[in-house]
Amino acid sequence: MLYRDQMKNKRSGFKPWRLGGTIALLLFATACGSQAAPVTGPVDGKAPAGAYPRMIVAGGKHEVVVPVKPERIASLSLDTAEMALELADPSRFVVAPRSLDNEQLSVHAEQGKLIGTKITGATKLDPEQVLSYKPDLVLMTTIHDGEKDADPILKQAGIPVLTFKEWGTVRQIMDQLDLIGQALGEEEKAKAVTDRMKSKLEAVRNKVEGRKTVSKPTVLVLSPVGPNTGPYMMGPDNISSDLVRLAGGTPAAEAMGLPRTTKATIEQIIQADPDCILLSDWEGKKEQAFRELTGNPGWSTLKAVKEGRVRVMAAKQLVNANPAVVDSIAEIADVLEPASGVKKEAGA
Repeated sequence: MLYRDQMKNKRSGFKPWRLGGTIALLLFATACGSQAAPVTGPVDGKAPAGAYPRMIVAGGKHEVVVPVKPERIASLSLDTAEMALELADPSRFVVAPRSLDNEQLSVHAEQGKLIGTKITGATKLDPEQVLSYKPDLVLMTTIHDGEKDADPILKQAGIPVLTFKEWGTVRQIMDQLDLIGQALGEEEKAKAVTDRMKSKLEAVRNKVEGRKTVSKPTVLVLSPVGPNTGPYMMGPDNISSDLVRLAGGTPAAEAMGLPRTTKATIEQIIQADPDCILLSDWEGKKEQAFRELTGNPGWSTLKAVKEGRVRVMAAKQLVNANPAVVDSIAEIADVLEPASGVKKEAGA
């Protein structure tokens, strides 16, 4: 569900033996598509407001033509589902990832519960199953093997598929939210969301610039990357690194020279001795989820622990990309304030 580097060794969920059934579905979709009205009219992004078909342009090239306003949306990755639910009613979704229901992972868990069909995405995504829901737009992030395998198959079916490679910065969230807004015919809603994000960014920027510090504190972000995976040190591509930078800190992964998300060991953490530690909570267990680290005697020797600069935050606030992460920047900035000598409770 999450990050480019975290799950590379996970095996793809695509089943080669299902290819025959998938091809049959492709032929059916193509046959049905031949009965539809041809794509005509402006597709250069200059059509009148609300007009379809429209061409969605990303990365400097034409990505996908959306022939009609989507009313059967298949949002297959948590990040794309979070973005789309900012703009569209749950009734427009035919399928979404199961992770959307997890209140620690998703800011739209309540809305997500109104979507009747949920599937396991990421490493176990089955294109044949997706096609059976007859979507008129597919939104997904091609980070995991299952998503990468499914992407070309879904596109061959003639369904508009809008894919994203990463959501590693707040800027990317805003830019890609705009693209989803174009695809869904909800440009004004997308602009309203990104305008709010920009306003909050400006407020925290003023706060951070007003802080008088000699150097930027190092911040280590620890998080699971899936159920029962144990804690990992989040890499530079995760959204948390950008949040730390925007809050006026230095990602410890960057200071440690970590090129990607890496399994956490107490030895590495002691060697890095970060100024602050942020713990990403996936299950509501708070610090208990990190007991393999916090229970080690070396944990209490860390500068961040001694100074009370350890904070537990829900995964949706820290490591999962969504528009609400801008609210987390101010909270992280508070953790980065110079230690007062009074130890704070983790998660306080």
